[in-house]
Amino acid sequence: MEETHDFQFILPLKNNDLLNSRGDQYYVQQVYTTAEIPDQLLACKSKLHQRDPFYIFEHFDTYYSVIETSANEPTAIRNLKRAFDLLYLTVDRLGEELMPLLSSIEPLSTHDRVRYLNLTKMTMYLFVNVVKRIDFVVHQAMRDQQLNQQKKRAKQGEVLEEYPDWDVKRGKFLVQLYNILQCPLEKLWSPPVAEENFVTMLCDICYRTLESVPPRSDNRHIIDTVFQIFGVAIKRYNHAITFPARILQILRSTEHAAIAVANGILLLHEEYGISTVFSILMKDIVEALTLDTADTAVSRNFSNFLAEFASIAPKLMIPHLSQLGDDMLDSESHVLRNCVLQIMGDAVVGELTSEGLEDDMKEARNEFLDHLLDHVNDVSAHVRSKVLQIWHHLNTQHAIPLCFLVKVLREAVCRLEDKSSMVRKSAIQLIKAFLENNPYSGKLKLEELMKNHEKEVKVMEELDEVIEKEREQYKKMDEEWDLIAPDLLPIIEENIRLFPDLEFNKEEEYDEIVKKVLELLLQKNYKDATILVRKADFAAGNEQLNQLLKPEERCVYFMALFKTFISLANGCKDSSEEMQKQIKTVEFLKDSIEFSHVATAAMPKIMELLLSKTNTDVFEAVDLFTTGYLFGIHGTDAGMQRMLSLVWSSDKEKRDAVCNAYRKVLFTTDKTERAHAIKVVQNLSKFLSEIEYGHYTAMETLMTEWVESEDIDALIIQVLFERFTLKLEGTTNDESRLALQLLIMASQAKSTIVSANRAIIEDIATSARAKQDPRIFTSCLQLLVNGIEANNNTKYYKRCASDAKFVQQITQLFLSFFFHPQLPDFDAMAMSVFEYYYRMCQAPDELAQNIVRELIDRFHDQWLVSMSPEEPVQTQTTDIPHSQPLPMSQTQTQTQTQSQAKVAEDQQVGLPVYLVTRFLFCVGYMTIKEMIFLDMDVYNNMKYREELTALEEKKNKKDAGSALRRQTLNVSAMEARKRLSTVAAEPQQEPDDDLVGATAEDNIAEEINAICEDMLLYDPNALMSKIYPIIINICKRPGEYRDQDLQQAATLALARLMTVSSKFCESNMSFLMNILNMTKNMKIKCNTVVGLSDLTFRFPNIIEPWTGHFYAQLHEENTELRLTAVKMLSHLILHEMIRVKGQIADLALCIVDESDEIRNITQQFFKEIANKSNILYNVLPDIISKLGDVNLHLEEDKYRTVMRYILGLIQKDRHIETLVEKLCLRFPVTRVERQWRDIAYCLSLLTYNERSIKKLIDNVQHFKDKVQVDEVYQSFKLIITNTSKLAKPELKAVITELETRLNECLQVNEQGTDAPQSDKGHNETKAKGNKSKKPSTKPQRGRGVGKGGAGSSRRGRNAQQESSSEDDSSEESSDSDEAPAARRLQSQKKPQQRGKKPAPSSDSSEDSEEEAAKPTNKKQSARRGRK
Repeated sequence: MEETHDFQFILPLKNNDLLNSRGDQYYVQQVYTTAEIPDQLLACKSKLHQRDPFYIFEHFDTYYSVIETSANEPTAIRNLKRAFDLLYLTVDRLGEELMPLLSSIEPLSTHDRVRYLNLTKMTMYLFVNVVKRIDFVVHQAMRDQQLNQQKKRAKQGEVLEEYPDWDVKRGKFLVQLYNILQCPLEKLWSPPVAEENFVTMLCDICYRTLESVPPRSDNRHIIDTVFQIFGVAIKRYNHAITFPARILQILRSTEHAAIAVANGILLLHEEYGISTVFSILMKDIVEALTLDTADTAVSRNFSNFLAEFASIAPKLMIPHLSQLGDDMLDSESHVLRNCVLQIMGDAVVGELTSEGLEDDMKEARNEFLDHLLDHVNDVSAHVRSKVLQIWHHLNTQHAIPLCFLVKVLREAVCRLEDKSSMVRKSAIQLIKAFLENNPYSGKLKLEELMKNHEKEVKVMEELDEVIEKEREQYKKMDEEWDLIAPDLLPIIEENIRLFPDLEFNKEEEYDEIVKKVLELLLQKNYKDATILVRKADFAAGNEQLNQLLKPEERCVYFMALFKTFISLANGCKDSSEEMQKQIKTVEFLKDSIEFSHVATAAMPKIMELLLSKTNTDVFEAVDLFTTGYLFGIHGTDAGMQRMLSLVWSSDKEKRDAVCNAYRKVLFTTDKTERAHAIKVVQNLSKFLSEIEYGHYTAMETLMTEWVESEDIDALIIQVLFERFTLKLEGTTNDESRLALQLLIMASQAKSTIVSANRAIIEDIATSARAKQDPRIFTSCLQLLVNGIEANNNTKYYKRCASDAKFVQQITQLFLSFFFHPQLPDFDAMAMSVFEYYYRMCQAPDELAQNIVRELIDRFHDQWLVSMSPEEPVQTQTTDIPHSQPLPMSQTQTQTQTQSQAKVAEDQQVGLPVYLVTRFLFCVGYMTIKEMIFLDMDVYNNMKYREELTALEEKKNKKDAGSALRRQTLNVSAMEARKRLSTVAAEPQQEPDDDLVGATAEDNIAEEINAICEDMLLYDPNALMSKIYPIIINICKRPGEYRDQDLQQAATLALARLMTVSSKFCESNMSFLMNILNMTKNMKIKCNTVVGLSDLTFRFPNIIEPWTGHFYAQLHEENTELRLTAVKMLSHLILHEMIRVKGQIADLALCIVDESDEIRNITQQFFKEIANKSNILYNVLPDIISKLGDVNLHLEEDKYRTVMRYILGLIQKDRHIETLVEKLCLRFPVTRVERQWRDIAYCLSLLTYNERSIKKLIDNVQHFKDKVQVDEVYQSFKLIITNTSKLAKPELKAVITELETRLNECLQVNEQGTDAPQSDKGHNETKAKGNKSKKPSTKPQRGRGVGKGGAGSSRRGRNAQQESSSEDDSSEESSDSDEAPAARRLQSQKKPQQRGKKPAPSSDSSEDSEEEAAKPTNKKQSARRGRK
């Protein structure tokens, strides 16, 4: 081995450099082949067993050959693995020899130093390069595996199988490296300074490790070891200059390195005291970010590092934050601004929250908080959202000073109107957190806070007066003390001189001594008092303190004690501390009031978010209202009620959120079992008493869900019954009625609630309570009706006999209530009585008609009618304005006795108007219930009987099965007739068993239809045939029957009678329309609109010609009427009962209605039809055309609001493409600049792709002369700008072409003779010239219009005089453009045969007005017009 010592090993820049021979430098003499390497490695192993590390000098070439072997060689992987293991043991042995050798006091000889230096450099060079090689092979194998997985070739690579635990071995390698660096290696060099290349080589593999190893919990030790190596290298081997540059490079390029580097920098600070490195790194980062803010990846990586470091070491970050804020908060990158603001928030939470902060730290904290407050209004939505989240975190950590609390809350409330949904979400979450963690009160009710504030202010004012008196008392006492002190001082001095050390018996209590002192002072016995004062001081335990004082100091001390005791003797008190507390209390309450004011101001804004299209807005708003309601925030009551409307949302998540919110508010208590049930009932009753009538149905739906989910269990039902029956102590009458309403709601989901308590309910319904309060009677009947099992058909439950005692009782009660003039809400009572008859009783028609006959008989009894003109009517009250004559039909007159006829001739029979009104209401409601009873109950019962007969005749299983299938096929006669007429219209190949059964069903349905059509109203013996002429007569003579309530009842009854018979409906339809159009009574109009809606479902063919009257109501001034019309129209269109045509533009105008409710319903309607096939798309051209009509005089802002909402609902690309073409074709047929602006604005609202932009380019000739108008041009520029954002190259090319074409259009117009907007005189001249010409009846269409477009555009604004002809031409053009599409769609769609003539499918293309179907004959209406 001697010859191997005469060389020096120079670390090569490249591995190939070792192949060259240079002087005495070591070089590789032989590179072994892959076949030779295994034998050479065995030789290395045998040498290593001799525990002599110097074998490296002999076998360096072997390891070098392993490193240089290609990775594609089959044995390369195995050789690398074996080489690593051998080198690991070699380095371990080297460390064992170096540590004692270099730690020795005696210096090494030059020969040994050179030998060990070469050995160390060669061994570490080989070890590091083997690890690099393995890293390269493993990473390449992982990339190949990822590619295979993408190509669905998920096969485990052989390389990864060879290195299953490479991360573990890498960790061992780094530990070995750290151990070697622990040795004083610098002693191997002369002078003793380690070679920079050597240190760089060792640290380089550590930097590579940081880049390649993502931080995980299982490899945290690897990162720690790496930075421990860096710590040693910086401390002992002068690596401080290189380290920041390499770390900065790693942070710039490696995303996952941020966490590792942050933890490593902290480790260097804590274990090695290296803090200057971080300062240098911060400076370099700021410089790098300042120069390269555009690179979002770099900004993100640096931001991640800074945020991570600030979270784990805020104290180290704070000194740099001010500079960082100055440099980075104005950066263009929102990522950097977010990062700095996040660091500031972490710094405040981590280090700046304690009460005892120094002034400079408080100043720094306030500076950071001011930055956070300012950036709530940052230009970037990402920053605004992030800052609100930081404030949320600060609030949960109680790190916000009180002086910032209201400021932040106010800013958060302002952000509720932010255009970004994520900012609104963060703002709501912050407001909710403020409410939950507010430092003021568990309840923030503004009224209570203001009362408490006023109370505490009075206390403070009183205390101020007390303090003023105390000051005067102290001033007086000071004057007395000045007189006493000269006499008292000699006495004290003498006492101390004579008795310097006094000891007293400690058995006497301090308070007793003080009392004696006060008595002596009042007696001015200062000598004895001096002894007692010293005794009291001794009892207080101050004797040792006295002994330390000099005699003069003791005199001063006892003089002070005497002054205190004298003040106590004179009754002087010091209330300054109490005053300070009171001032803080008042300030606290003042802050509470301000906080509550700001929180209350947020509620209207959050209420608007409940109707937002964005789900997150709705969920967060629901959550906030729930929290605010629990805290008693003013305004949350209205929000909780508004939330009820979300019960009808089509989005299940919204419904669940609302249900859970109410569950939290109403069912969460701190009690158990019965106490919990009572509290829940109290909550439910309170909430029910507050909700508006319109939300009652939504509350019913929620109650149903709660009963089904058993949130309302048997115990709560029991408490409700105890309240209802007044058995629960302390229950008021109002609480009893509320409990009854809750039982009605609950019983809709669970009928056994009623059936198990039927006797109790019936007793109360006929008790004295019900007679005193008719609302109890009405509600009890409603509750009893809910005893029918909801899932059962009407044929399965047992009805009570018509002569049953309870039925007779309620009949008599109803008759007695009928004649009571002051009865509240008679309509609800009548409806509940008739509902009970028709749902629960046998022969309900007889019961109902008996009541009507009884009423008629009582009307004509002598005791009720005034017998002479002088006698007043007995039942007339001052509340009734005047009496009305009772009209009689001819049949009634003939059946009267001669005496009655004579009386009738002599005098006119008079009735109180309220009785006639009630009578008409009963007749109308009874008729419609009779029709429903026949259609549902009788039909199902007759069908059920036939099925039972069929089952008896056919015992086999197949027939029974088919009969049972038919059993559940229909639920009403009207539905049966619709279905069977559809079946009959379809060709049948052969007879079917179902068709035989269907024939029987058809017969039943036809019989019932005949009863409704011919018997109920037209049979001479029918009661209604005698009454309906009276109703019509009252309606026809409003001048004679002037009472508004009477007219309302008559009109409502007429509409209800029309639902029974198509014959009666058709004959009275024009009369009903005259009432709707001519009456001034808004309630009559509303009732008529609702009645028309019902008639549309019943007889669509008869109502269809009158559909325009529906739309006419949308333009009425009365808000309630418009709201009713919107509700009915949207309901009918969504159920496809009305053909969707151009008139829907009138409904679109309701999007800008003055009423919030109308706007919301209309927006929801259009949202619904946008989801239904192509309905909205098909009618859009009509909407655009009609709303763009200049004669409509629609404000431009309103037009844009409507179109912005509706066009925002069009999402399909093919629809947008067609719309673009249709809108472009409208340019030539419009003559007014306003219309051009509207069309261009509509085009700018659409979302464009490559094909839709090409459509614009293809139609440039239609608007090339219009772009001269600046606003039109700006709309097209907006299209180009919006579409260019994030556009692909292909789309950008098309956009560029469009922009070029637009510029060409501008150049053409500039060179042309006339611009679209010529001067006024020229336009007038042209207009006069055009008057002499006969206007063309058929405008040019299609592309040919392009030529005439420029000429016609010269008419300018004066074309308004031709607006009517222009509008006609625009409609023709629209129809002509869309007609081919309509024909294609209609030819593809197969006509559907329905039981009634259906409202034509609204997803067919738009139809012209001439296609409105004419009324069919009566027979067809009678057979088809049913539902």
